[in-house]
Amino acid sequence: MDNNNNNEKNTTAPPAGTETIAPVKFEPLSGNKPAVSFEISRKTILIISGFLICATTAVFLFTAKAVYIETNPVNAEIKIGSLFKLKLADRYLLISGEHDLMLKAEGYHPLSQNLSISTEQNQRFSFDLKRLPGHLQVQTGKVTDAEIFIDDVLSGRTPSLIHDIEAGEHQLRIVAERYFPFEQQLIIEGLDKEQSFTTELVPAWAEVTMDSDPQGADIFLDGELLGQTPFNAEILEGNHEIGIKLSGFKLWQDKINVVANESLELTDVKLQPVDAVLFLVSDPPRANATADGEYKGLTPLEFALKPGKESTIRLFKQGYRSASRKISVNSGEEKRLIVKLAPELVKVEFNITPKDAKLFIDGVAKDKANQVLELSAKPHRIEVRKPGYVSFKTKISPHAGIAEKVNVSLKSDRQAKLEKIKPIYTNTAGQTLKLFHPTAFTMGASRREPGRRANETLRKIDLKRPFYLGTHEVSNEQYRKYAASHVSGTVQGNNLDGEKQPVVKVSWEQAVAYCNWLSKAESLEPFYKEINKKISGVNRSANGYRLPTEAEWAWSARVTGKNSLLKYPWGEQLPPTKKSGNYADTSSAGFLGKIIGNYNDGHMVSAPIGSFPANQRGLFDMGGNVAEWVNDFYDIQLGATDKAEVDPLGPDTGKFHVIRGSSWAHGTVTELRLSYRDYNAKQRDDVGFRIARYLE
Repeated sequence: MDNNNNNEKNTTAPPAGTETIAPVKFEPLSGNKPAVSFEISRKTILIISGFLICATTAVFLFTAKAVYIETNPVNAEIKIGSLFKLKLADRYLLISGEHDLMLKAEGYHPLSQNLSISTEQNQRFSFDLKRLPGHLQVQTGKVTDAEIFIDDVLSGRTPSLIHDIEAGEHQLRIVAERYFPFEQQLIIEGLDKEQSFTTELVPAWAEVTMDSDPQGADIFLDGELLGQTPFNAEILEGNHEIGIKLSGFKLWQDKINVVANESLELTDVKLQPVDAVLFLVSDPPRANATADGEYKGLTPLEFALKPGKESTIRLFKQGYRSASRKISVNSGEEKRLIVKLAPELVKVEFNITPKDAKLFIDGVAKDKANQVLELSAKPHRIEVRKPGYVSFKTKISPHAGIAEKVNVSLKSDRQAKLEKIKPIYTNTAGQTLKLFHPTAFTMGASRREPGRRANETLRKIDLKRPFYLGTHEVSNEQYRKYAASHVSGTVQGNNLDGEKQPVVKVSWEQAVAYCNWLSKAESLEPFYKEINKKISGVNRSANGYRLPTEAEWAWSARVTGKNSLLKYPWGEQLPPTKKSGNYADTSSAGFLGKIIGNYNDGHMVSAPIGSFPANQRGLFDMGGNVAEWVNDFYDIQLGATDKAEVDPLGPDTGKFHVIRGSSWAHGTVTELRLSYRDYNAKQRDDVGFRIARYLE
C-alpha cells in the first residue's frame, strides 16, 4: 500500500464487522536521532558584548590614576604606549604600572623613557625636552678669512655658516690679522634654526705718508726695510722707530706713535750729507755693535769711523753667535755694511701631559707637543693649550752649551676650578660661610612622632648642587650695613637691637633684598629677580646670595649620617641638655605662655649669635635664638612619593613663606623639634634669617 494513501482521510465508512487499520507515526531508531541545534540570536550576543565592555570600562575607571604630564615646550606631542588609557581634558587616565612615553616637538630632541605610574590617585610628571642645536652665519663685511672662535674653539673662517651650536649663551670671538679682535656674548636660540651675525672689524693700523728731501731714500721701520720715499704704508698701532737713509746722506731717525685709523704724515724730512761714516745693518736687527771696542748702539745705526784706517766691527745679540768684520772708510765716503748673524742653538726637550696638547713657541704652533727642539739662546715665550684645560704660559732662556728640559702637566678646567674653591670664607659683610656637598635624605616626620603636625609630611629629597651656608644668623650689625636705620626693637623691655644679636622684625622680602644687595656688592649675579624693587622670581642658575632652601636647611640641621636624622637640636630626648640653645626658659615665664621647666639658658630673649655650641656641621643656632626665613613659598605636600625631588626650591608662588627652626619664644614638644614647619607673610620679633649661595 502507498504511504501517501495512508495519509489521506477516508470519507467512506467501513462495512459492519470490518477491522480498521490505523496509520502509525514513524520514529527513527534511537541510534539515528538527529542532533539538536541551539542557535543564539544576534541580539543576545550584542547584550553580552555590551555587558563585557561596560564591566571592563568600569574596572578601568575604578582602578585608573589621573596623570598630568607637563612638558617644556608646552606644545610637545605626547604618545603613551598603553592599550588602556583615556585622555580627559589635560589629564590621562592610566592604570598603575610601567608605560612607554614618547615626547616630540619641532626643534627639540625627542624624549623616550619609561613612565612609572604608582598607586596614588593624582600624579604629576614634568619633562624638559632639550633644544636641537642652532646654526650661525657669521660675516665680517669686506674682511674675509677672519678666524671665528666659539667659546675659544676655532670653528671656521668668515664668511661661514657654523653648524650645530648648542642652544644657550656663547662667547663669539673674531680674529683677523691687522684688525682688532672682536668679542661678544651671543644667545643661540637652537631649535635647528639659522641665525645671522654681521660685524665690521676695526682696522688696527693707520695710513702713514713718508717723504724725504731728496727722495729715493730707504725707509726702515723697527729695523726692517719698508720701502723708499715717497711711500704710503699701513702701519700697525703702537710705538715704532723710523729710519730714513739715502747713500751719501746721514741717517734720519725718529720715534712715532701710531694710533689706529688716525693718518700720520712724515713729509718734511730733510736729509743731511754725511762725512766718512759707516751705515751698519744686521739680520736680525737690534744687535749690539762696537767699533774698535767702543759701543755704538743697536743696529741699524750710522756712526763715524777714522778715515783711511781699518776698523774692527763686532756685533752681539742674545741667541746668536757674535760676528766680526774688518772695514775701512775713506774721508767723505759712506759705506754700507750688512751682517747676517748665525743663531746659537740649544737643544730643549719638551715633556707635556696630555700628549695631544698643542705647543706654541713665540706664538708659532709646533707639530707635536713632546719633542726635542733646537732653539736660539735667547728668551722664548712658551704656551701649551688644549680645550677643556687651563693654558700654561712661561718664558725660558736657554743658555749655550746647556741642554734644557721643559715639563708641563696641564690642569683640567674642572681641576683648576676645584683648587680655587674655598671650603670656608668670609664675605664683605663679615659673615662666615661654609661649603657643603649634600646628599639625599627624607625630609619631614613620621605620623607616629609625638608633636608632629600635618604639614610635616615625609618627602624624598636629593640635593645635588653644592652650596655655601652662613655659619651664623645675620646680626643687626651686618644687616645695618644694608639698612642703616633698621631697629629690631624690644620685648617686654628686653632689648633685641644689640649689634651682635640676630636681626629680627624683617619680612621675607627685606631678607632677600639684603641678599641681592650683598650679591651686587661682590659682583655676583643676583639670585632674586627684581622689577621696580619688587621680587618677581628667582634665577636658578645664579651664584649670588639667597636664603637657604627648606630642603638645604633641613639637611644641614638634621642629617648626621646615612639615614640618620636628629629629632631635637641636642639629641633624641626631652628636656634639652644644659646650654644646648636659647629657648623659652624659666627666665621668660613672666611673659611667655609655654616654657621648658627646669631649663635656664641665661637669656630672656635673643642672645648674641654664636653664644651656644655649633651643631654637627659647625652651624650655630640652627635650633633656638631666632627662627629663620627660608627661600620656599609655603605649601603642604600630600605625601611621600617614590620619586625624589632634586634640589627643590619650593612652589613658584604662594601667600606665605616657610619659617624653620625654633626660637627663644618656643618651648613645646612641637616647636622644639627640628622637623617643625611654621609660616608667615609678615615680620616677627623672633624671626630672622641666615644666608646661602650655590657653589656654581
